[in-house]
Amino acid sequence: MAKKRDYKKISDTQIVTLVDDNVRRSVGYYDSEISKERTKVVDYYNAVLPRPAHDGNSKYVSQDVFDSIESMKAQLLEVFSSGSGIVKFDAQNEEDVAQANVCTAYADYVAFRQNDLYSVMATAIHDSLVARNGIAKVFWQEQTDFTTEYFENLTPDELDMLLAQDNVELKETTADEFGLVSGEICLYRDTSQVIIENVAPEEFLIEPQARSLEDVNFCAHRTRKTLSDLRNEGYSESLLSEIGDHGDVDLETDPEVLARHGNSSRGFGADAYQDQVRSVQITEAFINIDIEGSGVADLYKVTKAGNVLLDKTKVSRRPFIAFAALQTPHAFFGANFGSKVIATQNARTVLTRSILDHAMITNNPRYTVVKGGLTNPKELTDNRVGGLVNVSRPDAIMPMVQAPLNPFVFKTIEMLDEDKQDTTGINRLSTGTNKDAVSKQNSAAMVEQLSSMSQGRQKIIARNFANQFLKPLYQEIYQLVIENETEEKMVELAGNFVPVDPSKWADRRDVSISLHLGYGEQENESRKYMAMHQVFVGDPELSKMYTSENQYALMKKVMELSGVKNVTEYLTSPSKLPPEQPNPAEELQLEMLKKQIEVTERQTQVAELKTKMQAQNDAMKIQLETLKAENAFAISSDEVDLAEAQLLHKKFIDAAELAIVQQADEIAAIASPRG
Repeated sequence: MAKKRDYKKISDTQIVTLVDDNVRRSVGYYDSEISKERTKVVDYYNAVLPRPAHDGNSKYVSQDVFDSIESMKAQLLEVFSSGSGIVKFDAQNEEDVAQANVCTAYADYVAFRQNDLYSVMATAIHDSLVARNGIAKVFWQEQTDFTTEYFENLTPDELDMLLAQDNVELKETTADEFGLVSGEICLYRDTSQVIIENVAPEEFLIEPQARSLEDVNFCAHRTRKTLSDLRNEGYSESLLSEIGDHGDVDLETDPEVLARHGNSSRGFGADAYQDQVRSVQITEAFINIDIEGSGVADLYKVTKAGNVLLDKTKVSRRPFIAFAALQTPHAFFGANFGSKVIATQNARTVLTRSILDHAMITNNPRYTVVKGGLTNPKELTDNRVGGLVNVSRPDAIMPMVQAPLNPFVFKTIEMLDEDKQDTTGINRLSTGTNKDAVSKQNSAAMVEQLSSMSQGRQKIIARNFANQFLKPLYQEIYQLVIENETEEKMVELAGNFVPVDPSKWADRRDVSISLHLGYGEQENESRKYMAMHQVFVGDPELSKMYTSENQYALMKKVMELSGVKNVTEYLTSPSKLPPEQPNPAEELQLEMLKKQIEVTERQTQVAELKTKMQAQNDAMKIQLETLKAENAFAISSDEVDLAEAQLLHKKFIDAAELAIVQQADEIAAIASPRG
C-alpha cells in the first residue's frame, strides 16, 4: 500500500500568492487573445472602425456589426420578455402540483420584482454576442434597511414596551418634569434577498483552456470598491489600513472599458478628493485549494484586496452563470458573433466609400488648365455657384478624365448582404423587411412558414440561452431561497396574497423549459388549445369529463400563450366562485309552475272530496228517507194510540167530572133545609 503523503497547512499569505498566480495566468491569456478581440469588436460595433484611408476620403462606416448584434438581441429578448411562462418547476407527484406552481411564481417574483431580470438577460445576450460569453452572478446578500421615527410623551412603561420589539433601537431621549419621555428610535427591517447582476467581460477571469464553470479549478470576479463599501460590508479597519498599491491591472484604463465608453472616461478618477471614496481593486476568487493539509482540495471563496486577504470561506458552488451564443464544443469560450461580421463591414464600408467618393469627384471634378489661359486662377478655385471664370482662350479649362465606377460594385454589395445573412442567420425575411416575401401573391400562412424557416439560427441560440442561462439561474434562485429564507412571507402571486415558506420546500426541483419561438408559433399553440376546447364541448361523452376546472386551466393556458400575464384579473378559478344563484326569471317561472301544480292538486282533491261527499249525501238521503218512512209509520201509529189515549182520558175526565157533579148535587141536597 502506497504511503500517504504529508501535506502542510498553508498560510493566508500563501493563499494570496496562489490567487495572484492564477489571476496572472488568466489575465495574460485574456490580454493576448480574448481582450484584444473584444476591444476590436466593440470598436466596430460603435462604428469607430474601419477608419478612412485618407483624410479627404468619405468617412462613411457600414453598420453591419451593430445591425447584426442588435437584430439578434431584439429577436431573443422578444421571446424571453413576452411573459409566457417559459421556465417552471416540475411537480414531483400529483399532490405537489400546487406547491410547484407556488415555487415557480415565487422564483418569478425574485427574478422580475426583486431583481430586474429583463435587463440582466439583455446585458448577458449582448455580452455573449460581442464578447463571446455573457456572465451573470447570483448570490444571497445580507442587508438591512432602517427608518427613523420620533415619539413624544411616553411613560417609562410604554417606552419599555416599545423597546421590547426586536427590530427597535433607542437613539436618544429627553424627559420632562412630569417624567414623560420623548425621543428618537430606529426601526430595522431585514431586506436580505437574492441578487442577480451582470459581470462585465473584463471583470471575469477563468483559467486558460477551461471547458465549463463546473470543472474549473479557478475563476474570479475582479471589481473596484471604495473603502466606504468595504466598511459597510463589515471588514475591520486593521485590514483596510493594510491595503496599499498592488500590481493589479487598473480596470478604469482597461482597453475594453475605454472602447465601451468611447474613451470618454479616460483620465477620470474619484480617488483624489477624499480617502473614503478611494477605490481599490477587489478580487473574489473561487479556487479549489487544500488549506488544512488534508490531502483533499475543497472549493473556497477567497476575497483579497492587493496583498491583503479579506476573507476565505468554504463554499459548495460557484455563483456564476455563463452563456455563449455561439458554443464551441469542449471549451468555455464560444465563438465571437460580432467578429464574424467584421470582414463584411470592412468590405461594405470600402465599396460604399468608393461610390460616395466617385460621386463627389463627379460633382466636383478636377480640371486641366492651359498655362496662361486663366485671367485670375482664384476664380476657378472659388467654386462659387454661378461664379464667373475669365479665360483668355476657349480651351483654357477642361475637366480631368476620371475612371468610371466599376459596374460590379453594386453586385458585390448585394453579395456581401447575402454573405452576412448566411453568416449570422439574420435576414430581411426574419426581421419582416423583405418586401418580396410580404407580397400579395403570398398568403399569410406562407409568410408565416417562410419566416419561421428563416429563424432557424435564432431558435437554436434561444434554446441554448434557455438551457444554459435561465434554467440554472432558476435552480440557483430556488437553492438560495431554501438555504437562506427562514420566515414565512405573504407574497402577492397571480393577484392573490399567498403564504410562502421556502424553508419547507423540497431540497431540489427539476426545471423544465417551455419554449415556442418563431413567427406566429405562440398563436398556433393558442389555436391548438382552442380547437381542443371546441372538440371537448361538442362531444357528449368528452363533455362529461370536461369539467369547469378543466375549462379554466385550458383558457388560462390560452391567455398565457397570448401574452396575458394577470389571468386572474379576467378569469376566476371555479374553486373561488360563490355558490351559483338561480336566475330570477327562471326562479319565478319555477315558482309559478309549482303554484299551478298546487292548484291542480287542490282542484283534484276538491273534486274527489266533492264526489265522496256527494256519495255520502246520497247515502244519507236514502238512510234519511228510510228513517223518515219508518218514523212516519211509527208516528202515525203513535198518533192513533195518542188519539185513543186522549179519547179514553177524555172519557175518564168526563166521568170524573160527572161524578163530582153528582157528588156536589148530593152534598147540596143534603145541605138543603128541606132535606
